[in-house]
Amino acid sequence: MRHYTIVIVFLLLGAGMVSCRKYVEEVPIQGQRVLVYTEDYRALMNNRDQQESAFGSAPLVSCDDVEFRAPEIQDNIKGNTVQTATYTWRKPVYTDLMQDNDWNSLYAGMYTYNVVIDGVMDSKGGDQLLKQTILAEALMQRAFTYFNLANLYGKQYDAATAETDPAVPVLLKAALFVDLKRATVKQVYEQVLKDITAAIPMLPLKQDINFRPNKASAYALLAKVYLNMRDFTNAAAFADSTLALSSTLYDYNLAVAGSTYFFPSQFNDKQILLRKVPRGMYSAPQLSQAILDLLGTKDLRYQLFVKTGTSFYPSFTGFGFWSREKYSGAPDKPAVGLSVNETWLIKAECLARAGKTDEAVGMLNTLRKFRFLAADYADLTAATAAEALQLVVEERRREFFGTGLRWFDQRRLNKDPQFAKTVTRSFNGNTYTLAPNSSGYVFPLANILITQNPEMEQNP
Repeated sequence: MRHYTIVIVFLLLGAGMVSCRKYVEEVPIQGQRVLVYTEDYRALMNNRDQQESAFGSAPLVSCDDVEFRAPEIQDNIKGNTVQTATYTWRKPVYTDLMQDNDWNSLYAGMYTYNVVIDGVMDSKGGDQLLKQTILAEALMQRAFTYFNLANLYGKQYDAATAETDPAVPVLLKAALFVDLKRATVKQVYEQVLKDITAAIPMLPLKQDINFRPNKASAYALLAKVYLNMRDFTNAAAFADSTLALSSTLYDYNLAVAGSTYFFPSQFNDKQILLRKVPRGMYSAPQLSQAILDLLGTKDLRYQLFVKTGTSFYPSFTGFGFWSREKYSGAPDKPAVGLSVNETWLIKAECLARAGKTDEAVGMLNTLRKFRFLAADYADLTAATAAEALQLVVEERRREFFGTGLRWFDQRRLNKDPQFAKTVTRSFNGNTYTLAPNSSGYVFPLANILITQNPEMEQNP
């Protein structure tokens, strides 16, 4: 029972460490080390709920994949101030003493990673290789978490303003008393790159379970980070490094073979490089007409992941997103971590941006052959690099609709005049507008954080 007790004691401590000084001060100081053995640190990094948690439902509800046109859905969320504010891009989202559970969850994980990073190499009973592997996993998880935090609560990375744009506090020690002044977007990205770079030499090529990072997932995260920084040369290079180690694309034809549709669990999906799932999902995500038109009914992604509104609660008129968990079980929410298919599309986008039209479209067609029945498939073509880039962006939207990843694409693509657009939606008789690069693309901090930590400034 010793290890169970150690983990529980630590998790109780971690639960209080929500990156809020007020809460930190209320945690009793134990005055002793509670983690001693390497296997105790392994147990911390085996906490699936923590390691697999990404963001919550806010990116999905905010993005243009969904549009709650049905009165049944509008009536259902009218009483939920968080959902209505998120859907209409209004602020504040969290009023008075309300907690932002996404923020709390991500920073609770951060505390765990910092404890592991600080202590695992001095732990007892484990060999050097195991210690280094656990250290590398914690560095990677910290990097992924900070990347998410920066893109939820900070502005989109822009080289011209990243040095002054506020992001989130960067906490690198499991300390009880910390300065919670927000680091800049540039500082957070620099820390993310530093952590990934430090982790790579210690990461194994393979892991026995895919919520543990490996080398391919580290290269995939680098590709994604550089894509967001608009450093397309480095993004392409690290996409290549990823695909050299893992390049299996799942054939959706297998999922629709026979009379009953199915879809593999993320644990059995060779596309998944690092398993991450949303912390929460909305029960009836009505899809926008734009994404339905883009998919078309012949696309196997439509056949697998689109259902009529009568399949959801509340029931509504229209079509909704049918998540992969409906096939493989409740823990298997949409894949929002790191994957071969996203890295594949990152490489295709970088090729298009480099003017390599035929190569970019060739990568798209290779992927799309796994997304249509042979009788329904037709090659895409593009006459120019701009057309190829348009095709890549559209394919990303098809590939990841309903997951919330579209929100992050909207943010970064607003930096391209070709893709920047104003989004409009109606709710409860009012019209709301989200302009390109507006403050609506940055989620506000919970008011309680600002009240208890005056050094933290609120987002506009």
